[in-house]
Amino acid sequence: MDTSTTPLASAILAAKAARQEHRRERMRKNAKALYWRTLETDPRKAMLQNAQRAARRFSIPIDITVDDIVIPARCPAFDIQLERSNGVAGEASPSIVRIEPELGYVKGNVIVVSAKAARDVLARTLLFKALRAN
Repeated sequence: MDTSTTPLASAILAAKAARQEHRRERMRKNAKALYWRTLETDPRKAMLQNAQRAARRFSIPIDITVDDIVIPARCPAFDIQLERSNGVAGEASPSIVRIEPELGYVKGNVIVVSAKAARDVLARTLLFKALRAN
């Protein structure tokens, strides 16, 4: 008699799968809560975590640390005051961008600008041209 098809074995497998899914969900919630606490206490660390996630996703190099992320008081592209917002990034939220995208998140190739400037291709291009000229 095959034990994998008995009702008891099926119930055990279902209980194990439910327990594993419960653990996964609890870990997801804890990770989200930890991210939000990190964002409130040290936004540079949260920005680094986002950059690391993007680097893994797009298979690009990353060797920056929290110390390499400098958040200026004003956006270098639009000259607006940078301020964190709760929840979804607002136009004045700090955002880390790569100057030369193909180089990845490496020292000297990242800059913090407003989310508005990070989305605006023309502003980003003009800013990067000015940075390269210096």
